[in-house]
Amino acid sequence: MILLEDDKKINQLEVKQDKRRMKTKRKTEEHAAIGGVFDKFTLVNLNKILSKGIIKEFIGTISAGKEANVYFALGENNVPLAVKIYKIDPQNTKWMKNYIFGDPRFKKIGTSTHKIIYTWCKKEFKNLTQMKRHDIIVPTPILSRDNILIMEFIGEDNGTPAKRLKDIDELENPIKEMNFILDQISKMYLNAHLVHGDLSEFNILYYKEKQIIIDVSQAVSIYHINAPVYLQRDIKNVLNYFSKFIDSENVPSAEEVYKKILLNE
Repeated sequence: MILLEDDKKINQLEVKQDKRRMKTKRKTEEHAAIGGVFDKFTLVNLNKILSKGIIKEFIGTISAGKEANVYFALGENNVPLAVKIYKIDPQNTKWMKNYIFGDPRFKKIGTSTHKIIYTWCKKEFKNLTQMKRHDIIVPTPILSRDNILIMEFIGEDNGTPAKRLKDIDELENPIKEMNFILDQISKMYLNAHLVHGDLSEFNILYYKEKQIIIDVSQAVSIYHINAPVYLQRDIKNVLNYFSKFIDSENVPSAEEVYKKILLNE
């Protein structure tokens, strides 16, 4: 009789332990999903987009980063698309706030991780739209839904993405290319009233002898308190890159370019 009671207690203890283990496992899995890309909210939105036929098929990964993953997909009539999915990660929101708060275009954002990430995605869509409207060479935005951004794919039809400027070993006319991107920075500031904020050879594609500016989520209004600092940083980054291909006497100073943009010369 004593043995039966002991067995019963042991069984009850094991059941409680199993429940605790399952609860811990579920929390771990949920945390992993939130820290990744395809959490339950993203999957729901993707299903809605797929049901509308905007995306017909996912093909593969273009790039994977801490902030977002970018996928190659096919849309209506097999049009190549880039699908950027931002990770719902609270670690990313810490630095994102610097580029959202203070931008007069975005108010009443909220403080939750989801709301900040959704605003960030919306911000990139809005920036792309604004730049495109003012003849800045960027991918054409197609759709923004929460943390999912769909845009034009830059690259070959088979899904091979265009190279980034940093991976180009030789430029046929580096002075021409330097002047082109400086002109884009100027148009961005004077016409689109935006500053990229993170422009460098890492965020410029080079495809069919043309530079295409990408990753514009952090771009801010020229009325943002840090816009002058970001503008100067963009100019310096670009000039530093082209100084590898051009003699120093043919590369203007960052101060000179900055003043010309502000004076609209």
